[in-house]
Amino acid sequence: MSTSSGPPPGWYRAADGRWYPPPTQQQYGYGPPQYGPPPGGPQYAAAPPPAPKRRGPGRALLVVGAVVVVLVVLGAIALNRLVTGIGESVGGLAGGTGCDAVSTEAVDGALGGTYEVVQLGGLTEIASPVLDSRVLADGTSCWAVESGEGGRLARIARYSGSDAAERFAAERTAAMGTTQDQGGGISVSTSAYFNKDVQAGDEAFCTTGDFSASAGVLVRTGDLLVYVSTNAAGAGAGAIPDIEFDQAGGPSDAIRFGTDDANCDRAVALAAQVR
Repeated sequence: MSTSSGPPPGWYRAADGRWYPPPTQQQYGYGPPQYGPPPGGPQYAAAPPPAPKRRGPGRALLVVGAVVVVLVVLGAIALNRLVTGIGESVGGLAGGTGCDAVSTEAVDGALGGTYEVVQLGGLTEIASPVLDSRVLADGTSCWAVESGEGGRLARIARYSGSDAAERFAAERTAAMGTTQDQGGGISVSTSAYFNKDVQAGDEAFCTTGDFSASAGVLVRTGDLLVYVSTNAAGAGAGAIPDIEFDQAGGPSDAIRFGTDDANCDRAVALAAQVR
């Protein structure tokens, strides 16, 4: 049996005269694609970042409340300067004019202390920045300010008319806070300042403190409405108000003052003296 002396099939002869095997497909980048994991071990997709923690309404309310407290404190400092300056000039501006609705002695006895009491007329624009005008804003008003630099004050307002009962109901509703639908998903709300119902006259309710911590009472007796608001139970405009924060209320309703009930009691006592 003879053996072929030629090269195997597919071999080729190079320029150097030697025979070489045929090139493989992988040498020229051909062949089926290579599958499998990339070098360095299996690769995994990055996990999504954790969802941000949601801040509950309680935390938001605390933040809002803290801002309001700061504003109230700053307002108290500014109010001290304002009331002191106004109080020093009351005597000269009032010209000795007293209040037609109540005597100075009755004011001193109900509020405790010594007060300058004047009928508001030309003084209205001067006194309005520090007076509680949330109730009976258009009522005939007198202003009582503590003598010296104490800074305690009161507003005594009265209204007489056959619609007194309806007016009382409207004032009480407003004190609860209102929301009016303006259409298009827009609503306008007012802050609540209702404190509690009290026994006085035919019907009465007390308010919470305003920016100056003045709280009061609206009393209806027949056709007569009397609103007295005061901060006499506090330590004066020079002191930081006794602020209480209630998370059960909304952001605008959660701020109250520790003197609200005491001011209510003094206001009730003074309202009983108004004629």
